[in-house]
Order: sequence, then C-alpha cells, then structure tokens
Amino acid sequence: MSRARSTAQTLAHVDQRLAANVTSRHDDGLLVYADGACEPNPGAGGWAFVVYRDGLEVYSECGGDPDATNNTMEMTAALQALRWIAENISGEPVRLLTDSMYVVNGCNDWRHGWKRKGWKRGAVKALANADLWQALDAALIARPIKLEWVKGHCGIIGNERADELSLIGRQSALDRSPSSLDLIRQQLDYSARA
Repeated sequence: MSRARSTAQTLAHVDQRLAANVTSRHDDGLLVYADGACEPNPGAGGWAFVVYRDGLEVYSECGGDPDATNNTMEMTAALQALRWIAENISGEPVRLLTDSMYVVNGCNDWRHGWKRKGWKRGAVKALANADLWQALDAALIARPIKLEWVKGHCGIIGNERADELSLIGRQSALDRSPSSLDLIRQQLDYSARA
C-alpha cells in the first residue's frame, strides 16, 4: 500500500471518529441550538432555535428583522430559546448551544460585570445591545442555564438546522419590510390626500 493511500485512509478514519463523537455528544437528552444571521452586517437579519429530544427535532422557531446586526440576531436567538425553555420545560435538564462566542461569554460571564456597572462597559462607556443583555440576564435568572459553544458550519445537525432556519427568518423579514418603491408610493399617496 502506498504511503499516500495509507495517510488518506488514516485521515478518513480520524474524520469518521470525530464525526461520530460530534454526533453522539450532541444526541442525548434535550438540546436546543440557537443561531443568528445577518447579510449584510448590519442589514437584514434572522434568528432561529431548534429543539431536539434524543436526537429528534421536536420544535423550531425563527424570525427576523430588516434592520439588524449579526450580534443582535445571535442574542435574539438565544433569548427566544430561553423564553421557550422557560415556558415549556420544567425540572428537566436542558442544554443550550450556540456558535456565537459573544453570546456564550456574554451570558455566562460578562453580563454579571456589566450589570454591576449599570449595564455599561467601564465607568461611562455605553454597552452595545444593553436592552438585549438585560433581557437575557432576566431570562437566565428565571431559568439558569450555562450556554455552550459549538463550532458552526462543521456538520453538527442541530447547528446546521438552526442556521438554515435563521436564513428563513431573515427572508421573512425581507418579505415583510416595505421596499423603497413601496415607501415612495406611500409618501405619494399621503401627499395626494393632504
């Protein structure tokens, strides 16, 4: 057997083992994946979360905003997931996973310091997305959960599904938002009535 073929087979075997670990590690119990998307950033964005019980999808939700940032959509996805968990899951362990380190670190660590400082960074600097951080803080106080980071776009089914749904949420925001031509028509219609 050639050395190149042997190396290729070894790498394929390692890839299969890693994929099996990723899949099995994320299949047991109640798992919620949250994700957000924005294109361009800032611009139209979408958020989503998807719920799995023992590897089977049991619920999903998505939405969007025509004027968003990637961070606000990632945060909104986590917030909506936390709200759903609080309303639907009681007394059962649940894991909330996101591919946003900003959301994971903000929810697990940074929010405590921001809260002590009056939702500011430092003595006077405004905290970006303070309203969302306050809502996330309240949701995490009501239902304490340590968020977990998961690598995005690497084949983890729940993360890929949440990403797909966030794009559907983004499209729904675009479909609902009036085009510039619609805004001009509304203005002309208003002017004609005045």
